Amino acid sequence: MKISTKGHYAVQAMVDLATQPTNFPVPLSNISLRQDISLNYLEQLFLKLRKAKLVKSVRGPGGGYLLARKPLDISIGEIFSAVDENIVLSECVDNSSFCSKTQKCITQVLWYKISESLRKTLFSISLREVVDEADKTDDFKSNNEHRFIYNI
Repeated sequence: MKISTKGHYAVQAMVDLATQPTNFPVPLSNISLRQDISLNYLEQLFLKLRKAKLVKSVRGPGGGYLLARKPLDISIGEIFSAVDENIVLSECVDNSSFCSKTQKCITQVLWYKISESLRKTLFSISLREVVDEADKTDDFKSNNEHRFIYNI
């Protein structure tokens, strides 16, 4: 399984958002600069994250995005699902028309079990856990040293 940039960037942006002060909306332009992700791409991802009720938006001057729930209550699996990231190891598990051998496949059960285990793992890891682990690294601290970006 390979995670697409869609899933990778969504998690990266959500971790960034989770590290910011809780009552201050974060503009996507700030996340874009800190994480080196295209602003247009972030806008597309955050539309999906908002639709999934993982983030909420605040309009107007000083607006931006806030987490809709506490980081402890948001799983990495939810983030992947919100941006339509496929958490299936093999297409034959998710789509039986993909393979003509599905009816006779002796390994399909194996792929299903591995996919299900991965899915359970992703849904068991909270955004808070990822932030806590990232907080322990020096690279993360130096990249997030300046958390506010002001435009005057």
